[in-house]
Amino acid sequence: MASVSLPKLPRIDVPSVKIPTIKVPSVKIPDVKIPSVKIPALHSIDLTHVDIRKIDLDAVLANPVVKQAKELGYTAVGFAVLGFQKAQVRRRELMGQFSPKTPK
Repeated sequence: MASVSLPKLPRIDVPSVKIPTIKVPSVKIPDVKIPSVKIPALHSIDLTHVDIRKIDLDAVLANPVVKQAKELGYTAVGFAVLGFQKAQVRRRELMGQFSPKTPK
């Protein structure tokens, strides 16, 4: 059986970086008491006589609660995309700091 020898990789010395500490001010959040709400238990739902073709989709989408939920979803996706892009930019900045510089 032939043995495989791996090449020796060069040693890379990474300079130590001192990360500054940030003091965050304390914030007091007031106590908010939410009243308890009893929700009745649903033991079974009979959907045998429900016809999806008869649901007025325009009326459902015109509901203000549905509109707000839709906007909330769009906003959450937008923030997620912005956060991902910011993480990519920061990763590229760090890779640029730690990658060996080539002379011009």
